[in-house]
Amino acid sequence: MAQQPELLFEDPESITRRDVLNVVHAEAKSVGDFSPSYFSGFDTFRALTYTSSIPMVAGLLRDHEFRDFECIFGHSGILSRETEEILAFQSVVRDDLERRILRMRGIADERRELLVNRIADGSVRFFVVKDAIAHAKIYLLSRTADATSTEASTCPERRAITGSANLSERAFSGRQAETLIVFDDDRVAWKHYVSQYEAVRDASTTRVPLAREANPAEQIRIERTPALVEAEQSPDGSVLFVPAHQEDESEFSFPAVVTRMQTIKPAIRRGLAGASRPDRRGNFRIKPSTVKEIVRVVRSRDMEASPPIYLSRDGDSFTLSDAPWNLDADPVQVAGDVAAWLGFFANYEQGFVGDVPRLQRDYFTFMSWFYFAPLMCDLRNVALRTNAFSFDQPLFAVLYGSSNCGKTSLVEALMASMFSHPRIVDTQDFTSARLRGLQQSYKRFPVVFDDVTRDRFNRHADEFIKDETIAFPEYPCFALSMNADARSFKAEIVKRCLMIYTRTSLPGDNTVARRKLQRSVAEIRNRMTTALYREYLRRSLSKLNPGVDVTSEGTESTDALLLSSSILCEIFRENLPSGTELPRWCATMTLAEYQQRAFERPRQLLANLLGTERYSPERRPPEQCWTVAGDALVVAVAPIEFARTRADIPDWLLDDTATTSGQIALNRQLMEEFLGRRVRPPRRWAWWRR
Repeated sequence: MAQQPELLFEDPESITRRDVLNVVHAEAKSVGDFSPSYFSGFDTFRALTYTSSIPMVAGLLRDHEFRDFECIFGHSGILSRETEEILAFQSVVRDDLERRILRMRGIADERRELLVNRIADGSVRFFVVKDAIAHAKIYLLSRTADATSTEASTCPERRAITGSANLSERAFSGRQAETLIVFDDDRVAWKHYVSQYEAVRDASTTRVPLAREANPAEQIRIERTPALVEAEQSPDGSVLFVPAHQEDESEFSFPAVVTRMQTIKPAIRRGLAGASRPDRRGNFRIKPSTVKEIVRVVRSRDMEASPPIYLSRDGDSFTLSDAPWNLDADPVQVAGDVAAWLGFFANYEQGFVGDVPRLQRDYFTFMSWFYFAPLMCDLRNVALRTNAFSFDQPLFAVLYGSSNCGKTSLVEALMASMFSHPRIVDTQDFTSARLRGLQQSYKRFPVVFDDVTRDRFNRHADEFIKDETIAFPEYPCFALSMNADARSFKAEIVKRCLMIYTRTSLPGDNTVARRKLQRSVAEIRNRMTTALYREYLRRSLSKLNPGVDVTSEGTESTDALLLSSSILCEIFRENLPSGTELPRWCATMTLAEYQQRAFERPRQLLANLLGTERYSPERRPPEQCWTVAGDALVVAVAPIEFARTRADIPDWLLDDTATTSGQIALNRQLMEEFLGRRVRPPRRWAWWRR
């Protein structure tokens, strides 16, 4: 018999630092269908699962008689380099365990009491990851020799199950492509997977303490976060491993967890403010004094758990974070909100330098898009179903330009006027994985980021914005503000988003005007109610679908900007103070008008490049002159300007077959459509006259 190789998981302390991957050599005997009977007849169950699988765990405890039950929860995709995120994740998992297990449906009170006692005496145990180290899914089942059940007589003594399936109802249902490999009474496999499981459990997890009563939904018991409990009970505190380099996030399976963590992370971050940083190996030590500070901050800030943030629609009815949302509005409050917005936009005339009327007009365009955001998915779903042009229903909007131009105050005021107070997502959550999780969990509720860096946008936004495949019937729009210049975005991003760029701003040295505006904005926001927006939604639904659902055929031709701006102008006009006229910025805007403005800069650039005074049949470099070559317009560009000029021209106008270093070829027909005029060389007599 060949000598077995030495297993690499004998030393629990080495698993988090080894770079060697184990290979288990196996031989397939048969293939069958999974059923719950694979877990029957055993009295010991241990699981390592890396996804949110608490419902199935609760079902296993309800349907099987395991004398000893142990489960490890964790997910490398949810853990980043932030200590507060690991702690928030632990808190959410513990809270979900208490809710689902202690309020389990279909179980008698006596059985529930027995389960509570077993959790207390330690025969049912849960652990949560405190280290991003493992992706394995391992399920270990065994039975004692004295097991007398009918299933025990036909099942093996030891069964090890591994593969890609996490311990979730969806993964084990067969509805998604998963693989399971079963080893029955295999000594080598059992020893290997037990050692791997125990190494992860002993080196990288924290025991989850559960209460005898479920945690009330309205309260966060932050002091019972597993790592914080461990820190208080140990004289040396608790150690978290915080990776120095964040791995590429290609997974997402925690939409609800991501949403709920938003309420916990800010408080934990404040509580950790005075703590030491991770050491060179990434270990972060939590001392009992740090635990007390976190608990103090949470309680002093009254950080109570709120229901998951989402907005959903059923016909003409909306649900906002688990509560019915009434669209009835008091006309007096609507008039008050209109007066508040008139004052808000008038503030831009107090000290802002630049094209103030253009700024007001652009910000009203953004307001029209943002107010319509909860209904945008309906139009987009129909457009995609009918193969219509989905670019006409932009899911992304970007407010960008110089600093001090009022981007943040505008977004916060809009959020307050829609949902009572701003809900801004932490910029650290602007990653591809988190965006997809928020897309599922927020439903129609707009996702807003403030002050996103250009580097973060370039790394995470492109793929997400260009992805047309959304698997949910309800999904949100995304809005973000940035300090960026006009050259920051690719053409394929510009055509898919609502891009609002401005250089009009408040001078940085005008502190008196800034303070005055800040006081004015704060006062206006305090006066705002949600009446205007509820009236807006009610009218939007009536105009979108008189008697039918908004997703009916034909809505794909709806101009969202025109519809939204028309309704806002209508409400403003009806509620103007006596003797006043509608401001010029409050006017309807069509999608076609916006698209003309969105490409103003490249249109002006091309108009300058293709001016008649630059025409040269000889193409004399390095001047930026142009000539005609068949169906193409060829522009000669100086080498130092080539890359920059090329990046400013929309991709669909380029003829890549004729574009080389030093010259840019443009499709003549598309170029003329883009400029709205014919591009022709000057008459020959004019050339000779020059």
